[in-house]
This record gives sequence, structure tokens and C-alpha cells, in this order.
Amino acid sequence: MRRGAGIAVTAFALMLFLHSAQAQFNPLSIAGKVVSTAMDARTKSEVAADTEISAGANKRLLDDKRAEWKGVSLLVFAQHVVLAGAVQSDEAKKLVADVVNQDRRIRSLANDLVVIRKAGDDGSLLKDKTTDTKIDAVLTAAKGISSVNMRWKTVNGNVVLMGLAQSKEEAKLAVAKIRDLDGVKNIKSHLRVVAPKK
Repeated sequence: MRRGAGIAVTAFALMLFLHSAQAQFNPLSIAGKVVSTAMDARTKSEVAADTEISAGANKRLLDDKRAEWKGVSLLVFAQHVVLAGAVQSDEAKKLVADVVNQDRRIRSLANDLVVIRKAGDDGSLLKDKTTDTKIDAVLTAAKGISSVNMRWKTVNGNVVLMGLAQSKEEAKLAVAKIRDLDGVKNIKSHLRVVAPKK
């Protein structure tokens, strides 16, 4: 009986392990990552640098008690940075840029932060996640657009788009697709056009 109980316990443990491993293994998500990685125009070192630039800048903003980080989004691609979102003063807008730009790996920095001094000035400090989700859906579904190479943020219906397009046509198509969405008032594009390497 003891031997039978031991086998049953071992079988149960093996079943739990397999169930746990199966729950963690999702072939569709792995396939999606492989496809998106293959379509990413950045090198591995640029991907690593982007991650480090973003993490470092966000930490510096959190640590700086003067920085208004709550309404700020950092868009990073291939070591190019665009600041999107909203702050409450011109001083805060400059301070955020100064704090972020301390990383020497940043190739360029565009400051598109909107200054909203008080409620009702031109919207709020809230980001528009619904519009961002719509943009994600339309760019991902659009033929001829590699959305994996693009970043965007919407505040008060104003969209900031950055990243890389592999042709002028792709850049124009991405802007047009976003402009057609409900809730989009304006779009500012920082897409760089870089032809794919052969």
C-alpha cells in the first residue's frame, strides 16, 4: 500500500508540474514575440539601450521631487526620445526634459509636453487610453504598417507619434489611419523614414 500511495503522490505531483508548465507555455505568445522581434527595425543593442534609457529616465523623474512625472509619457525608439503628455507649467516642461536628457545615449529628444495650467485650459492631464487602444488596433491591422516600430500617446485627443517608418508611404499611411479615428483632434508625427537594410 505504501508503494501504491507513493506512486499516486508522484503521479499527482507530475500532473501538477505538467499542468503548471502547460499554463506557462503559450505557443501563440511565443510565435507573436518571434514575429514582432523579426519585424523590429532596431538592433539588439538598440532594444537594450531603449529599455535602459526609459527605465533610467523614469527613475530620475520619480526621484526628483520637483518633476511633474504623473502626466508624462516617455516614448523611446532606437535611442530617440519624445516626451508626450501634460504638465502644469513651462518650468515643469523644461525640468522634465532636462532630467530625461541626462542619458548620453539619447540621440535626439523632442519635448511635446502640453502645458495645462488649470482645469479647463485645454483638457486635462489625463491620458486617453481608449484612443491609444484604438490606434494600436488600427495600426496593427493595417497592411503596409509595421506598428512594432512605432510609439504613440494621446492626451486630450492630441496624438504624438514617433518611431520609424520604412518608407514615406508607410509614414503617411500611419498618420492617415490615426487621423481617421474618432476622438483624434490632432496628430504630431516624429516618424523617421529609414529604408530597410538589404
